[in-house]
Amino acid sequence: MKSYEKESLFKNFLVFFSLLEILLLLLFTQLYHTQTQEYEQRLYKTMQVCSYTMKCKQFTFDFAIKNKHRLNELYKDNGYYAFFTIPKSKKYFMKISYPPKHLLNDIGMLKQLLWFKFAGATLLLLVIAFFFTLYSLKPIRKALHLNDEFIKDILHDFNTPITSMLLNIKMFEKEKGEDPFIKRVSHSIDTILLLQNNLKSFLHHSPSQNKNIDIASLAKTRLEVMQNIYPKLTFTYKKHNELIKMTNSELLTRILDNLISNASKYNKANGEVKLSILGDTLSIKDTGKGIKNIDKVLQRYYKEQERGLGLGLHIVQKLITELNIKMHIKTQEDIGTTIILDFKHLAKKST
Repeated sequence: MKSYEKESLFKNFLVFFSLLEILLLLLFTQLYHTQTQEYEQRLYKTMQVCSYTMKCKQFTFDFAIKNKHRLNELYKDNGYYAFFTIPKSKKYFMKISYPPKHLLNDIGMLKQLLWFKFAGATLLLLVIAFFFTLYSLKPIRKALHLNDEFIKDILHDFNTPITSMLLNIKMFEKEKGEDPFIKRVSHSIDTILLLQNNLKSFLHHSPSQNKNIDIASLAKTRLEVMQNIYPKLTFTYKKHNELIKMTNSELLTRILDNLISNASKYNKANGEVKLSILGDTLSIKDTGKGIKNIDKVLQRYYKEQERGLGLGLHIVQKLITELNIKMHIKTQEDIGTTIILDFKHLAKKST
């Protein structure tokens, strides 16, 4: 079972079990009040019988003045007691009391019995909730499995055209020599291969492997790739210091490609993209149209231009969360956008 399936199972089980447990708690609370009332009624009836026989050892007997007390009522002050008539007595009632010690013992046994029943019912609900959660997630798991199989088939089918393109590019380079157009196509194919490897890692649920990455060098390489794709833009790179951290190279490459691609794609004609390294931060600044609604820009499918699907920054947000990278966005309409990646929470280069 994959991590997201386990997470879904746990959350659904937690919600389902919590609702059932709350309902069970309410039922047992009501049951406690009902049984307490029944206990009091039984106790009072026993007192009535004892008022005639006077042979009940569990009770204490006394006399009380009539005009200060009421009949047919169970008092609950320092134990339980009630008043009954005494034949031929005009001044006194008989007071029959149930000592607090006996009362606490009876209530304690009642609570203990209910707690045992509650624990048993909770255990039963735990099992029921788990199996019902598994049963309810079965169609979803089946759909996810079919989706994974479909993606595997697509990835497998990608291999033939990609291999064909790579062979033809190598043949063309041997015949014509270096060509800027061929170089752009080659870099684009490299990006497709990177995405393909990321998908394979996701499908096989292989965890991200962190290692020492020269972030400044990687950022420069990705900037040069994008420069070949957008030759009419001006790309500037400034490195004020080394920036080497423990992180995942493939995921960080996807982050940089998305951000630099956005800065290039949504730039003005003959615009500029500036990438700089300063301290633990990497900033990408463009001279594009800016972002109108910065609060929604990270949402899935949100876009302010006709181009694209509105997935780029949403993917970036997910990846930086996984890698524990902080991102800050500064933007002004018709002036441009600056995106700052902060790597201060990542471990430094190991020795």
